Amino acid sequence: MAILEARNIKKHFSGVTALAGTSLSCDKGKITGLLGANGSGKSTISKIITGVYSADSGDVFFEGQKVVFKNPLDAKKAGISMVFQNLSLAPDMKVWENIVLGMEKGKGIFLDNADARRISREILDRLYPKINIESKVSALSPGEKQIVEIAKALTVKPKVLILDEPTAALEQEQVRALFRYLNELRSQDIAMIFTSHRMNEVLELCDDIVVFRNGENVGKLDFSVDKKDPDRIVEMITGQKADQATRKVYHDLPDEDILEIKQFKYGNLLEASLKLRKHEILGIGGLAGQGQELLLNVIAGAVPDARATAVVDGKEVPLKSPKTAIRNGIVLVPGDRNLEGLFVDNSVYKNIRIPKLALKGQPLFTPDKKYREEAEEIVKRLNIVTSSIDNPVGNLSGGNAQKVVVGKWLPFDIKVLLLADPAKGVDVIAKRDMYELVSKMAEENDLGVIVYATDNDELISYCDRVLLMFEGRIVAELNKEEITDQNLVAKSMHMEPKEASV
Repeated sequence: MAILEARNIKKHFSGVTALAGTSLSCDKGKITGLLGANGSGKSTISKIITGVYSADSGDVFFEGQKVVFKNPLDAKKAGISMVFQNLSLAPDMKVWENIVLGMEKGKGIFLDNADARRISREILDRLYPKINIESKVSALSPGEKQIVEIAKALTVKPKVLILDEPTAALEQEQVRALFRYLNELRSQDIAMIFTSHRMNEVLELCDDIVVFRNGENVGKLDFSVDKKDPDRIVEMITGQKADQATRKVYHDLPDEDILEIKQFKYGNLLEASLKLRKHEILGIGGLAGQGQELLLNVIAGAVPDARATAVVDGKEVPLKSPKTAIRNGIVLVPGDRNLEGLFVDNSVYKNIRIPKLALKGQPLFTPDKKYREEAEEIVKRLNIVTSSIDNPVGNLSGGNAQKVVVGKWLPFDIKVLLLADPAKGVDVIAKRDMYELVSKMAEENDLGVIVYATDNDELISYCDRVLLMFEGRIVAELNKEEITDQNLVAKSMHMEPKEASV
C-alpha cells in the first residue's frame, strides 16, 4: 500500500498549466524515479506535497490520512522531507547549524548545541564523513553544499524522502556515497521519490519510475516486471521515438584564432594557456573540481587577481573585470544560474535587458519598446515556454530559465562564449535545443565557444576539441575522433586507454 499519494492535482501559474489532474504515489521501502522534461510538473507536484505551493484542486494523502501542509517545515515534522534543487542553506552559518536549522532542540532557555552537533555528525558519518561540521557553508564546494542540503532533510528520520535533482552538483565519489546511503534507507522501509535527468542513475537506483509530460502522468514502469529500456523511457518522456545519440559532424575550421591566452597563473590553483579558433567548440573536461570553472571565470574577467591578458580577435584585452570582458565580446553562462546568472524575482524581459545597461553609449532613457521587441524575439527563437516576457524567471522550469541565461547574450557582438556546465539540471530536450543553438551560433558567426561539461556525452557529441584538466593544469588534448568516453576517462586520470578488443 502506498504511504504517500497525490491524487488529481491541478496547478496553474500565470495562465500556464503546470499540473493537469496529475497523480503520484510511492511505497515503503521503494525508490520511485520521477522523470520528465523540464516544465513537465515534477518539481511542482513535489512542492505541493510539501507545502511550498497550494494545489488549485486535488488531494494529498499520507499514511491514509488527507493532509495539507502550510510549509515544508510542517511536512518535515510530519515525516515528509524534501531535498530541493535550489539550495536553502545559510552560507555564513556552520554546517551543523544549517543541518538542524528549524529543528533545533532546547536545553532550558538555551539551544542544545551539543545535541545538534551530535545529530549532524551522525548523519554525515553515514552520508559523507569528509565534511567538517564546524566549517562555514560558504567554504564548501558545490557538491559538499548539496550533501549538507541532503543531510538537512534527514534530521527528522523521515518516512518519505523526496529528492529533486540531488546529484546535479555532485562529483562521482559523492554520488556513490549518496547511493549507498539511499540503499540503506530503502532497507529501513523509507519511501523515496528520486528526480534525475541522468538515465544511468535512474536505472541503477530506482525500483520503478513514473513519467510526467506536460503536467500529466503518462506512464509507469515497475522494474520488477518491466525491462529497463532507456529508449522506451525516453519515448515516454518526449512522446517521440528515441533518437540515435547525437553525432558530431566535424568541419574544417579556419586557421584563425578568435582567442589566445599565452600564459597566466592564479596562485597554485591554476596555470594554463590556450587558443580558440573561430567557429570552434572547445571542450574543457577532466575530473570535477580540477580548476575548470576557475579557468572560465578567469577568461570572463571575474578573477582580477589572476592578472591574465587575452588576445581577442587580434586585440589585446586585460581580463581585469567582467565589464571589460563583456565589452570586448567575452560572455559567460555561469554554472549556478540562480546564484550567478539570473535575477529570479525579476521578469524574463528584465533579465534579458539588464546586461545591456552596462554597455557604453547607452541612451539617457532606456528604449523599452526596442528592448521588449528584442526580448520577444529571443523568447521565440529559443522556444522559451512562458506566458509572457513579464513572467518572473523564478516561475519558469529549470530548462527554460537556463535558456534565458543564454538568451540574454544574443543581442551582443559575441566573440567568445563561455559555458560552465550549461546542461546541469536540464532535461534531454532542453539540452539538445541549447547545444543546437550554440553549434549554429559557432558555425554561422565569427565566434568561438568554450564549454566545461561534467557529462562526457556532451563533450563527445558537440566539441571539436577537448582539453583535459588536472589540478589546475591542462594535461591532455583530444581532437575530433579522439574524443571518446574511453579516452576522456583515461586521460582525466592520467591513464593510457587500452586498445579496444575486436
